[in-house]
Amino acid sequence: MRLVKHLNDFQHIKRQGTGYFIVLDTTSTKVHSVQCNWIKEESFVQKVITNSGANGSYYWVQYWNAQEPTFKEKPCRKCMLE
Repeated sequence: MRLVKHLNDFQHIKRQGTGYFIVLDTTSTKVHSVQCNWIKEESFVQKVITNSGANGSYYWVQYWNAQEPTFKEKPCRKCMLE
């Protein structure tokens, strides 16, 4: 598991196209495929860079196990339940 703190890391992971983002937020914590259309650069910049992670953060993992969530994250309804 890796905390994603820089825009260039986020962009690299998105281009690579493998693994999952676990997005911690004040309202919910969700896991998304890195290819999910709901994972946008603007949201990452707002949450991690502009707000300095005050209201959440992004983690990247190569594999995700629904039976053993790290942060009690819920799967994205758009990319994980299809």
